[in-house]
Amino acid sequence: MPLISEGRSKPIPHSELRAVGFWMTVKGSNPVQPVRVFVSYEALADLDPSNIRDLASAFERFERFRARIEAAASDKFDRHGPDAEKYEGMPTIRLTTNDLI
Repeated sequence: MPLISEGRSKPIPHSELRAVGFWMTVKGSNPVQPVRVFVSYEALADLDPSNIRDLASAFERFERFRARIEAAASDKFDRHGPDAEKYEGMPTIRLTTNDLI
């Protein structure tokens, strides 16, 4: 099943994973099934390589390319299901540069 946007979930940095994390939900799930999505800093930087590579720029790119990132997360979830690791007991999806091209 595809993932859908979780009401403009606020992105949060995850320094250990070197990623920005946000929530999406499985479409049509009852009860609602949240999925934690992580998009790597590298993948965010590669979306617009002309910009500076810092945390502020990562968040700016996340907001600018959010629809593309959410679509990639949904596509990856549909094709492969959730990652083996969990976040706070919830399923996860990790996005890298290869998932966004």
